[in-house]
Amino acid sequence: MRRTPMDNALTLRRYGNRRLYNTESGGYLTNQDVIDIIRQGRDIRVVDSRTGEDITKMVLVNIILEEEKLRQNLLPVSFLFQLIRLQGETIQDFFQNYLTASLEAYLKTRREFDRRFREWLDLGAAMTAFAEPPERSAASDDAEGGDPPVKTPRRATKKHPPKCRAKTPSKP
Repeated sequence: MRRTPMDNALTLRRYGNRRLYNTESGGYLTNQDVIDIIRQGRDIRVVDSRTGEDITKMVLVNIILEEEKLRQNLLPVSFLFQLIRLQGETIQDFFQNYLTASLEAYLKTRREFDRRFREWLDLGAAMTAFAEPPERSAASDDAEGGDPPVKTPRRATKKHPPKCRAKTPSKP
């Protein structure tokens, strides 16, 4: 038998006053509590306490709409107009197939990007550790018996012409 996400779902009962009751812990939950449970990876199943009807979709949509009221940026108005204008099967197909697949593809791509970015940062940190030579002073080189620092010759300019060490020819 194939398992569905709802097999291990936390069952909540919704009462007429719209309060959600956690059947596992025995307490009432706020919308934020439900959001936290879902973000922790647990699915929920909401049952109407009077009729026994599964009202999970309706409760989840209501939670999203409540969040929309608070943030006012989740669903653009133009998107909502388009949803209302679409008819029956088209909108059902959109939500069941396209939207779900798009969200899954986005999440997969985001996880892969995050993984590669962390690898890149780790590689950069490792390269930085090897690229920076240890700081040493000339005094520590002398004390350790190392080579003295090399002096580079000064470049000749008009103000400082090169010094010639050639001997002048002798007269016979």
